Amino acid sequence: MGRRTKDESAQTRETILDAAEIEMQARGVSQTSLNRIAQRAQVTRGAIYWHFADKRALLEAMVARTHLPLRDLRQCLSQHIPGNEPLWLLREVMRHGLERLGNDPRHRRVCHIVMHRCEVTDEGHPADALMRAMFEDAREVIMSLCNEIKQLGLLHSQLSARDASDMVMAFVAGHYECVLRHPETHVADRDWGPLVDAALRGLMNDPTQAMLTRAPAAEIQEPEPADH
Repeated sequence: MGRRTKDESAQTRETILDAAEIEMQARGVSQTSLNRIAQRAQVTRGAIYWHFADKRALLEAMVARTHLPLRDLRQCLSQHIPGNEPLWLLREVMRHGLERLGNDPRHRRVCHIVMHRCEVTDEGHPADALMRAMFEDAREVIMSLCNEIKQLGLLHSQLSARDASDMVMAFVAGHYECVLRHPETHVADRDWGPLVDAALRGLMNDPTQAMLTRAPAAEIQEPEPADH
């Protein structure tokens, strides 16, 4: 009975988060009431407060449910790439991140909420801290890979590792922005490989030696986001 109660509680939590995603995407975070979330989830307000202290906690849980730290993705990818080649690792990190926009509706929905449906209030942007943490996590991994590529002499001589990291971050963030804001013209469900390869060749000292046309040694499965 205890296990069943625990499973039911976990399912209720998931149902609340699903309802919150739909309501927040449709109405914006500030205009979404806990009453509306409760009605959509077919639970009481008390059930929501049992799992979440407030709306901000709901938003944080929504992000945690879909957020995949790049350090975890890099570790997973490195198991499939001979020699842990940093250029190939960087390529696959970028490609996987962009492909999630096309094949993971929940990830796309939550990103849209965080980036475009969180209104600025007197207390600031409710997703500021979350976005800063995700940005710094991603930047740390990208910078590390760019440093390794620089040490191998592959990076363009006029670019520092920081320059390359900034360009990679801008490339990925720019596509996220375009897909989320203009989905009718900027398609997410596409082959991102050629776009990523073209961007990386622009960073290379000798693009013909970038080795970006090889197929991965094995089919790579993304790690699941941490269960919070």
